Amino acid sequence: MSTFYLLPPRPVLGQQFVRFLQTYFPGLDLPFADRADMAEAVAAVAGRQPDVFVVFREDLPEGVALQQALLDDFGAEPGDEVVEVHGTYVQRWSVSASQSAA
Repeated sequence: MSTFYLLPPRPVLGQQFVRFLQTYFPGLDLPFADRADMAEAVAAVAGRQPDVFVVFREDLPEGVALQQALLDDFGAEPGDEVVEVHGTYVQRWSVSASQSAA
């Protein structure tokens, strides 16, 4: 069974890292592009864990239900866990069987 972490867009997540890093590097100004790169780097580290996949919101296709997008585009399977991170809260759920006709 796999775990899919659904994260905010890269720049939004990167901004959270900037806030954290400013406590250690006061006055450090990181360009917008670096913020997205930080999010990508942390996602890459997380993705090295067995059966862990990181999906950023901006990578989801528009107009497709979240579960269906994970099944169709990211390789999720029924029973996989999804951890949706929304700024201030986390929601966990399991992928169920696809509802679309083959």
